[in-house]
Amino acid sequence: MRPHFVISLDLEQAWGMEAAKAYGSARANIVGAREAIPHMLDLAERFGIGCTWATVGFLFFDDRDELLNALPAQRPHYADPGLSPYARMAAIGRNEAEDPLHFGRSLIRLIRDCPGQEIAGHTFSHYYSLEDGGDPAAFAADLAAARSAAAALGIDLRSLVFPRNQIRPAYLALCHGSGYRSFRGNQRSNVHRSRPRHMEKGWSRLWRAADNYMPLAPRPMAKASQYTDGMLNIAASRFLRPSSASARLLDRFQCKRICDEMTHAAKQGAVFHLWWHPHNFGRDIALNLKMLRVIFEHYHRLAGDHGMASITMQNLAALSSKEVTTAGQ
Repeated sequence: MRPHFVISLDLEQAWGMEAAKAYGSARANIVGAREAIPHMLDLAERFGIGCTWATVGFLFFDDRDELLNALPAQRPHYADPGLSPYARMAAIGRNEAEDPLHFGRSLIRLIRDCPGQEIAGHTFSHYYSLEDGGDPAAFAADLAAARSAAAALGIDLRSLVFPRNQIRPAYLALCHGSGYRSFRGNQRSNVHRSRPRHMEKGWSRLWRAADNYMPLAPRPMAKASQYTDGMLNIAASRFLRPSSASARLLDRFQCKRICDEMTHAAKQGAVFHLWWHPHNFGRDIALNLKMLRVIFEHYHRLAGDHGMASITMQNLAALSSKEVTTAGQ
């Protein structure tokens, strides 16, 4: 298989964080994402890059009544009530114009109508698969609700990104049964493995952050060939940390690390999978877009020199399935 460049973005808006943060320190990021997303799409189209936009199902609705009517009867009951987005339903606004933090149909339509982009699943409720209080029945109901919400916009969800990268292997068969064919796995190192929030250690977060700027772990190499219960694991290679005016030097280190890893993947015929959240670009938008352009320009060189191709998760899964079938004949 030729080398591939995969990008996935976790489109969550306020649903990906606790309410206090969404209404407080992160509000400017969430609102700013609405300005950043059209620019990201423009850059992607200009460089011929297809991205996978893993979208929380709650964002698919026009108004609160429509959302409330679509909520599944079976829901997770987390041991930590602060994790449940259902608890904040009474406080959200009536529609997207009134509450841009909790609705996103206009963004979804914008992405859907941009050539080469995939809208994928990020569960209906930003479901935490490894937290106490979830169960297979609630997870299956969540998947079904997300699929129904997407179908109303003519979207067939085929790829899944687990919120907080909390991957429960026992749930992969449920994902396949719901129509998904690929998921974003974690980098293959101990500090990146799936774990519930209470097991997250400060040192591991610090290690992951530092590894973005200097090589502390082996290069994240991935071949699109690992299946579990019919689901292709398209493992993450690198998280793109946001730029800021106070950390421009770090941006150069991060860009160099990402570009070096992309080059290595291109030479090895491997997959390089970059990911981030749109709201990460919600502040210092111009700086973040400049950093993204550097990465896209490097991809363009690798496409010419080594045949690297941009591909969505959905299309990579379809391509891999064809190659596996052909090899087995």
